[in-house]
Amino acid sequence: MMTALERKEHMISPEHFEYQAPADADHLWVESMLFEIVNPEEDIYALVYVNIRPALGVMWNQVMVCGTLTESRSDLLHYNENHFLPAPARLSDIDSSLGLKINGVELPRNFNIDYNHDDGTAIHVAWNGLTAPFDTHDPNCSPQAGKAADVHADKGMHHFGQSGHLDMSGRVTGTITVRGRTFDVNSISRMDHSWGPRDPMKVRNMFIVSASFEPDIAFHMICPWNPDATGADAFELAHGYVVDGGQTYGLTSDAIITAQHHGLMCMGLQMSVTDVRGTKHELTATPGIGAPWIAGPNAITHNALMSWSYQGRVGYGVVMKNHSLQDLNKKRGRFSDGQTSAIYA
Repeated sequence: MMTALERKEHMISPEHFEYQAPADADHLWVESMLFEIVNPEEDIYALVYVNIRPALGVMWNQVMVCGTLTESRSDLLHYNENHFLPAPARLSDIDSSLGLKINGVELPRNFNIDYNHDDGTAIHVAWNGLTAPFDTHDPNCSPQAGKAADVHADKGMHHFGQSGHLDMSGRVTGTITVRGRTFDVNSISRMDHSWGPRDPMKVRNMFIVSASFEPDIAFHMICPWNPDATGADAFELAHGYVVDGGQTYGLTSDAIITAQHHGLMCMGLQMSVTDVRGTKHELTATPGIGAPWIAGPNAITHNALMSWSYQGRVGYGVVMKNHSLQDLNKKRGRFSDGQTSAIYA
């Protein structure tokens, strides 16, 4: 039986936070990083996203700050985005004209993130991994490695040798300033880092779920989702882990997941998941704050910082409910003389 994460940290090394693109990489090769930064007590959620296409020499940056529950980006506290920035010389040392700096200080676990905008919004945090990165392609991390569908729809099994995806839960400390108010940050959040070929029009319907319980427990789950199914039949668990007592335990496919929806928003989430020790974990999420995020040309993703409960403990964590826009178009697209489509639950 697999126990705690046995893989040595050097398997995901500092070099994995430099460009991984091979010499023959084309315009579809992407290297991306995503950081969540939250203050759950004050209902503040910031998302920092970097997407680079090295063969084209271009970088896409996004920074958004959310403070309410909404289906419109117009209600965000702050949003800044540019798809057409020059790619940095090094992935581990990003200094963008968007005002965003991401510096790997003790890779592969620790980063400094600094952001300044002329509207007064600023983010200054240290992002420090709780444990080694969780490699979804490594069977010593995920029991589903090489078996479950990849995070990105166009990555088949034949790409596993060159593609990569890792997730990591970390302690984030510092400040976020927005609308003249400065909020302290001292919370557990998640980051991810991916590389490989990625067609921007191929996006999977999925839930990407994090739940943290102070001071030392953190969950992360990648859950393929079928909007046409109901109840537990709508979900699978592809990859996931629980950080418990300073150790990381992979989650198996033994999971029961249900959710409630209002439009594009997740209004409730119930999860029963099992780790490699055979330990079952029952978690429940209820709405907090959230807003849409455009994660790609063919993605509509509602990101919500939700309230979680687990074994009598109250926690927090981000739920990303991802829709394929093409899938929605097939179901909801209509001519002017057609009837209005119903929003499915």
